[in-house]
Amino acid sequence: MGKGTRVGLFMAVAVSISQIAQAHFLTPDPVPPKAGDVFVFNRYAYAKNNPVVNIDPDGRYACGSDNKQTCTQINGFVNTMHTALSHLNPHSATYAKLSAVSTHIGTLGDGNGVTLNAGTFKTAGVIAVANSATTMTIDVQKASTLSAAFRQYNPGRSASSLARAFGAGAIAHEGQHQLDYLNPSMGYPTDRASEHATEMNAYTTELGVAKGLGVSTDLYAPGALQKDIDARVNQAANDSTEAFCKVNGC
Repeated sequence: MGKGTRVGLFMAVAVSISQIAQAHFLTPDPVPPKAGDVFVFNRYAYAKNNPVVNIDPDGRYACGSDNKQTCTQINGFVNTMHTALSHLNPHSATYAKLSAVSTHIGTLGDGNGVTLNAGTFKTAGVIAVANSATTMTIDVQKASTLSAAFRQYNPGRSASSLARAFGAGAIAHEGQHQLDYLNPSMGYPTDRASEHATEMNAYTTELGVAKGLGVSTDLYAPGALQKDIDARVNQAANDSTEAFCKVNGC
């Protein structure tokens, strides 16, 4: 490395620090603004004008955590979901559902307007929640906790690998909810019927992750009869619908 390169590198680092300290970029965000997110219309905004809570290295993705390891784990969940899709039959209905969600979520840095935040949930069994059609909150630790009970049914798979599978399934599930919210014929659930419909969609999409990865979960096990899998999906949708109605009074 030449002397001039060293100086250039030092200056680049200095500019980067200046950007974070001033809470905005010194040059316009390279990602074009997307409808539905008012923050991105400020071409110089850094981390949605909240650098204390968010990080946004190049303006392409705001991870709702100041912990880079957490953001890396969330990205690992997303990549695992994409991997699961690549292992499914491209002509199957399961592939079609998961493919739609995979496209909706996108990849790190594509600037598609979807934001994955980090958070924690007290409710048992909840790894992720779709806060809106473009924002999702993910409890990274909960993915590890819930997947631990299934280690015995997935011999040979590491704890971290199984946690990523469960995280991927949760993102696929909530991503399907987001697509349903965006679908004029469905939208946000308002009663028992609409809630059950979106839950059936979500659990069917989540099932695609388990199938693609070949992992045993509460919905799927390699070699299980289809009627048994369908029964699990339907029961899971019924349970989620009951929980929704208990809170919303349907």
